[in-house]
Order: sequence, then structure tokens, then C-alpha cells
Amino acid sequence: MGQTEIEKIKTIIENYRKVKLKFYQFIKLLEAMISEEKLLDIELKNSNDAGMELLVLDSPVFVKFSLVLSPENVPMGKVDFIKLNEFGDTRYEYIHTLFFNQLGNILESISDTFSNRRINDEHDIPNLIHRFLQKYLQTLRIKETAEDNK
Repeated sequence: MGQTEIEKIKTIIENYRKVKLKFYQFIKLLEAMISEEKLLDIELKNSNDAGMELLVLDSPVFVKFSLVLSPENVPMGKVDFIKLNEFGDTRYEYIHTLFFNQLGNILESISDTFSNRRINDEHDIPNLIHRFLQKYLQTLRIKETAEDNK
């Protein structure tokens, strides 16, 4: 393997570590907010540097990190909030997804370039949780069928 390939590998790993560090900081801030604010119906079940398991309004939710590339091939972080039927169950529903760049700026889509909110800022965490909960509540709505309307 040539030196050029080794340098490219090191760059990929370094980019991953930078973005993952921002996610880890987010996890720690979220854990602190849950415990300090005594958000009784949001309970931390498990946490590591790549994700966390929560119990939100009595339903299991997994918060998962992954690395993605923007359309311009810029490494970015992706956070998925996934509602599980039960811990260990294979059925799930994506509730909310957000992206962030290497500076930690939260982006609404993979093609956005700027935001005033940061994934590793303790003042922005409540906004993130509120947005997630809004999406979560939307999933709880009962969908009427044509039969129900008669």
C-alpha cells in the first residue's frame, strides 16, 4: 500500500473521530439535561459513544450516530431518533433525523451549510429535545381510515 493511500485512510479516520466527538459531547449534554431537569418521562437506559437508549413516554427510543457524506463529499454527522416497539425488537420507526458538520452546527438537511444551533452547546439541547418530542407526538396520532369516517 502506498503512502498516498495511507494518508487517505488517516484522513477518513480523523474526519470520523472529529464528528463522533461532537456526537459524544451531545450525548453527555443530553444525559446531564435529563438528570438535572428531572425529565421524569425521559429515562436514560444505556449510553455509549455511538448511541443511547432512552425510555420516552414509556416507549423505547434509540439515538444513533453515523457518519455520512454531503453532496460535496464533506464528512458530516447524522443522528437518528428511532422508536422501537420494545428493546430487542426488530420493528422500529424513524422519528427524527438531524445532521451536523464538523464544527457541530446542526443542519436541517444534508445539503444545508449553516446554522446558529450547535449539537454540543448546552443551550441548544432543549431545542433539539423539543423538536424530537414534537415529531414523536406526531407518530402517536391515530390515523383515520375511510371506514372510520362513515
